[in-house]
Amino acid sequence: MCKQIHNATPCVNYKCSHNLFWERLELNMDKIHMTEKAFRIRNCCRFINEPWTSEEIAEIWGLPKKRIEHSEESGRRKFYRGSLAKLGDPGNWAACRQRQGVRSGKSSKRVDQ
Repeated sequence: MCKQIHNATPCVNYKCSHNLFWERLELNMDKIHMTEKAFRIRNCCRFINEPWTSEEIAEIWGLPKKRIEHSEESGRRKFYRGSLAKLGDPGNWAACRQRQGVRSGKSSKRVDQ
């Protein structure tokens, strides 16, 4: 359980999933860099109330900016795919039309009739 809410010092409980340097992130602790923003939130992600740029995340975790951007894009794609699967993904409409026997959206006739 995160007890950082009532504490003014940076959290050093790396087993807590709210910690900015959570041990399961498998960060190289020699490369991390404490920034003013990290001190402001006391290493607890529950205090983040504004978006962080990929540069800020890369700086704090000691990772290349490209790696952060790749992770963001991958997460965005997964989220988008999951959201559209619930709503009916337009990207899957072609596959649905093909299953129904309609080719390339130009013909409304079913092939299997």
